[in-house]
Amino acid sequence: METTPRGRWFVDGFLVAMYVVLVAVAVPELRPHTEMEYFRNGIPSPVVGWEIPPGTTRYTRVYGGDNWTRSLPMLLTVLLLPMLRRRPLVAAFSLALAELAVGTANAAGDARYVLFVAADLVVMDIALHAPRRTSLKAAAFVLSGALAGTIVAPPGASSLLGTHLIVILLLTTVAWLIGNSVRERRAGAARQRADAAAQAVSNERLRIARELHDMIAHSIGIIAIQAGMGNRVIATQPGEARKALQAIEETSRDTLSQLRRTLTALRQGDVAGTPTDPAPGLADLDKLVASTQRAGVLAIVETGGLPRPLPGEVDLAAYRIIQESVTNVVRHSGARTCHVTVEYGEGAVTITVADDGHGVLGSGGTGFGLVGMRERVSLVHGEFSAGPRPGGGFLVRAKLPVPGFGTVFGGPGADPGPNPDPENPESADAPQDPDSDPSVRDASAAPSAPDQNPAVTS
Repeated sequence: METTPRGRWFVDGFLVAMYVVLVAVAVPELRPHTEMEYFRNGIPSPVVGWEIPPGTTRYTRVYGGDNWTRSLPMLLTVLLLPMLRRRPLVAAFSLALAELAVGTANAAGDARYVLFVAADLVVMDIALHAPRRTSLKAAAFVLSGALAGTIVAPPGASSLLGTHLIVILLLTTVAWLIGNSVRERRAGAARQRADAAAQAVSNERLRIARELHDMIAHSIGIIAIQAGMGNRVIATQPGEARKALQAIEETSRDTLSQLRRTLTALRQGDVAGTPTDPAPGLADLDKLVASTQRAGVLAIVETGGLPRPLPGEVDLAAYRIIQESVTNVVRHSGARTCHVTVEYGEGAVTITVADDGHGVLGSGGTGFGLVGMRERVSLVHGEFSAGPRPGGGFLVRAKLPVPGFGTVFGGPGADPGPNPDPENPESADAPQDPDSDPSVRDASAAPSAPDQNPAVTS
């Protein structure tokens, strides 16, 4: 049963009272006493004369209590341990009073130091769990009690008083520093975990936003164009209107299916049995080309280099970049064709999407689509550029690094990538002129009315 605040006050007060009473009972047993020894016959010296002359009286100080009695004030500290979390300053003040009582009783040095070490362990625990201001006050209480008891009645010779004071000060300081440093390190680790969790949530939110944008923007763009075309020809060309409605139905059903899978995964998390499909990749470009062609834009896809399997995140990023770029062509450029190039180079795959339309209207190319593409490229540490072409149209270019391409497929005869000129190695990082890019130059020369299935070539 949980103790009420009033009950906790009663328990803590009882523990403090018991501790003070038991220490007060134990302290008198620690006081030293003087014993007199009379040498009636003396003690002769082994060499010559007397070591102790006959009739000599010697007075010797003898400390009271055995080892158990001298350790009792230290052992009684366990009574204060339940209070360290609730009332650390009360516990520290009680220890200071005990140190002062043991010191003023002129107890033996071992009795003083074992109690002082126990008090320092309490200071370390308080510094480990309590705020810095509270732990500093507790350390000051303990240090004051030990110093006052030592100054009033120094243990041993008076000449060693300075040494005792320095040792007491150093031990208390070290105990507080250890506890405080561990607390700060734990707090820093907790802050790092909280920041990492917040960053993970933010990254996941952005990832979901990118996926939903790329999924919905492409589908809604196709549906809007098909609906507009069907609306214009429904009276004169019912067959074309029926094809447009069929395309709208297929696209909307596919989008609804993807949305359902995404929302189900978000609601249930990583639960076994959640319906999931493999993430799209460059292998799905045929479907993308077909849906784009139904919207009135022919996407001509060319592949350069040696096609190789890509890591999942790179494959998804490449597909989404092409999907968003082609969607922008359909919605904004007014072009009838666009040219998509996938170049497998050494250590990277380069994606280029070019059209000969009038560019991105309205937002000037600063919408969420371009932002999402930049984020995808940044996540895989690639390079991204997008902007109007000097000769007209729009160009999107993304270079996605692929670890392992250069080591697995490199060597003599391997694909040199985007920099085939060995005489000018710096040309790989130089910006390319869109008019000098074959993929861009060939896009304007692409036929406006191709056959039914000429879109994918290699």
